[in-house]
Amino acid sequence: MQDHVRTRILKLTGAKAIGKVQLIQPLWNNYGTLSRVYLDGGAVPSVIVKHIQIPKDARHPRGFTGDLSRRRKIRSYAVETHWYQHQNKRLADHVPTPKCLDAFADGGELFLLLEDLRTRGFTEDLHQASWSEICCVLRWLAQFHAQFLGVDSDGLWPSGTYWHLQTRPEELANIDGSQLHTFASLIDARLRNAPYQTLVHGDAKLANFLFQADNTAVAAVDFQYVGGGCAMKDVAYFVGSCLHGAECERRETEILAVYFDGLKPHLEPGVDGAALEAEWRALYPLAWADFQRFMLGWSPSHRKLTDYSDATSQRTIKQISDELLDAARSACLAAGAFIQANRHRPMSVSSKGLSTPASDVVTDIDLQAQQIILEHLEPTLAPYDLGILAEEGHHDSSRLAKHAFWTVDPLDGTQYFIEGSAGYATSIALVSQSGEPILGVVYDPVGQALFEVVRGGDVHLNGRPFKPAAENHAASGSIQWFADRSLKDHPDFARYQTAFDIHFSGGAVMNGINVLKGARSIYVKAPKKATGGCAIWDLAAVSLMIEICSGTASVYDGSPLPLNRAETVFFNDVGLCFLSAGLNREQVMALIDG
Repeated sequence: MQDHVRTRILKLTGAKAIGKVQLIQPLWNNYGTLSRVYLDGGAVPSVIVKHIQIPKDARHPRGFTGDLSRRRKIRSYAVETHWYQHQNKRLADHVPTPKCLDAFADGGELFLLLEDLRTRGFTEDLHQASWSEICCVLRWLAQFHAQFLGVDSDGLWPSGTYWHLQTRPEELANIDGSQLHTFASLIDARLRNAPYQTLVHGDAKLANFLFQADNTAVAAVDFQYVGGGCAMKDVAYFVGSCLHGAECERRETEILAVYFDGLKPHLEPGVDGAALEAEWRALYPLAWADFQRFMLGWSPSHRKLTDYSDATSQRTIKQISDELLDAARSACLAAGAFIQANRHRPMSVSSKGLSTPASDVVTDIDLQAQQIILEHLEPTLAPYDLGILAEEGHHDSSRLAKHAFWTVDPLDGTQYFIEGSAGYATSIALVSQSGEPILGVVYDPVGQALFEVVRGGDVHLNGRPFKPAAENHAASGSIQWFADRSLKDHPDFARYQTAFDIHFSGGAVMNGINVLKGARSIYVKAPKKATGGCAIWDLAAVSLMIEICSGTASVYDGSPLPLNRAETVFFNDVGLCFLSAGLNREQVMALIDG
């Protein structure tokens, strides 16, 4: 230990000399040491020194050695220092943590001088815990969360826990293609936007609690990942650190009962304890799923990944998808009912100033149907931090800033609706910021057909699993081309008529639905220079349905659909290509290109 550190300890404690220095443990991944310093003649027999040294060449045991990992770790020690110098002082004595005696930086190294909790009788660090000891920690967590309910996380992590989604993009990328990857940001948003927020310890595993000898009182250490959040993150993580999956399941009711019984007596007057409890109980499975997402990307064979955590994650995904799908479904049905009820009345028709007729025309029915939809979707916006991209206005940039957004076409195929013929529909989809459709609903009010899908699941039609028409693998036989009327103006239209069975039967959404339903069916649009054409709100829902049913949904050249480009919401510049299952894209495009 450096002489100036020794001198500082002696001055702070009034000790005459330093006896031995005992290494407790090295810090994670060679970032320094945690030591107990024994004192002679001072007010206390010992203190703890946390000495942080940033290694030049950190070698992460699981390979996460990039700059992001390094910056996250450095930030964690700055957070811990701030915690001990500020928020930690606010804790009542019945929520014990080590007091901070000093904190200083020297030569690029950081030193935390902390109270040795052994001097207060917290001598036992347990590797496994009895039920009574688990209850002791649950009560500590409850009192900690009550103390900091509604407190800002200034100087700490905005969202506490070491596995927080925004700080773990590498781990998230490792589970790409899974449902948990698809729903990760929704789970995170729901936890972050819960009305009742507190400070969470952020690494509340059994190893970070010290017990008194009779194991009836406990203190917490290691506050590198303390920050704002839902208390259930601490509870779920702690329980998973000391109980096997079967025990977590068997004792779930007891765990939450102990926690909330410990919480309620310590809430400030005016806090609605019943509302808080109802909210946090509902978020308990989401907290499990949030940690499961991290673990699957960090260490997919870890012992903490159990049948219980997997089942709880699946329960969470279903809970969220059901809630959001219900909102989209009810919005589609309500808008569809309104559209049908007003299909024969006089309507005002106006132009949106676009260069393609199909996307230019709008009626007052479109506008009123959209308002109905937005009212149904509005309750989901704040809890899940969602944006809106609706055809008739609302073309703001929220889709580029939010992790996901609703995209709405209240009445696609307006020209067909004006003419009084079938071919129009309502379409709603939830799309991630990266442009991946998460779920979609399409309602054909003429045929009273409600199609819906969640990524990772099956397409349903009017509540039952949907199966496309049987594939026809014969080399001969016409391919049905569901097309926009603008195809008639194509110079190769005469040739297309001999090569394809062409149908002008609806707008973009219903053309996509017809591809979904039919065998040997296509909906293809070549790129054009004209502004407009199909837009995100036309394609997002039906493209996911076609993909789930083993069809193809791409732009004209076969590239993925860019469902969230910054520069435009329209697709005329890249065209599109929807093919039913079983069709060979190269063969179809050869027929089209001649």
